[in-house]
Amino acid sequence: MHSNSQAQDTTYYFYQALPYGSQANYDPFNVIINGGYGVLQIPNYTDRRIFEYPYRSWWKDLWCDIGNPVNTIDQFGWKRFLSTEIFPTSLNIEKQQFFPNYFLHTLGAGMHYRATMEWYRHHRFPHPALSSVVSMTAYHLLSEMVENRNNKLTTVDAIADLYFFDPLGIALFSNEKVCRFFSQKLELAEWSNQPAYNFNSRNLENMGQFYVMKYPLTSDKRWKAFSHFGLNAVAGLSRKIDQERSLSLGLGFTVKELTPAQEDQVGRALTARLALRAGAFYDINNSLMCSVVLSEIPES
Repeated sequence: MHSNSQAQDTTYYFYQALPYGSQANYDPFNVIINGGYGVLQIPNYTDRRIFEYPYRSWWKDLWCDIGNPVNTIDQFGWKRFLSTEIFPTSLNIEKQQFFPNYFLHTLGAGMHYRATMEWYRHHRFPHPALSSVVSMTAYHLLSEMVENRNNKLTTVDAIADLYFFDPLGIALFSNEKVCRFFSQKLELAEWSNQPAYNFNSRNLENMGQFYVMKYPLTSDKRWKAFSHFGLNAVAGLSRKIDQERSLSLGLGFTVKELTPAQEDQVGRALTARLALRAGAFYDINNSLMCSVVLSEIPES
């Protein structure tokens, strides 16, 4: 027990405190901004004046859905909820609301919980795990409010995220074996954007939360399968230039629009419309230094 507890207090799986690249930008505030407002990178979310949002009204709308989750699911339909939000039961994109739940809310948000906990620990905050849970709660509630803004229809997306997949991610990445597998075997890391505020337009710009995974394809580990995902899914190859530096190329899709699903019945469920996306990424020790992205839609 003593050795396991000591390992949890000293091992850093996802936050390395590197003084360069995406690792240098990592902190709880960055996570909340990139995660909470990440949906604004989708073109049909045109208003990015975040200091002018009616947050109180949006919170009331969100609470109508998550305040009594059983009643909300009763209205939406339990079978529909379980088959579209919880279990991967369909290849039809109109019924694949579960897809981001597994990759973004379980895998991505779970990693964020652990990385943020490690950040708090590194900076000697008391109760780093609790501090990370508080940060993750703020990030996820903000994200749900912004994504579902002005929606008056019954929706269960936030219920699946907040009550199922976000806690699942925290539980998984509280386990040392899970963290070791994803950080060492799959090289999971956060490669999010650098958000900025435009004082002329009063818009938030360049926000977005992204992740990367790599898996060795050769015995010398110079060539690796590469995946970059967030509100996109890009796959390709990564090649180590030397002991520390890597160049990765990928091709895939990005979300160009969130629209009501055609299979929608009572309430509202959203589905993604996709566009092509390609990217080149240069990193040092899995900390992103720069990237070039080509897409059919303009970048935020």
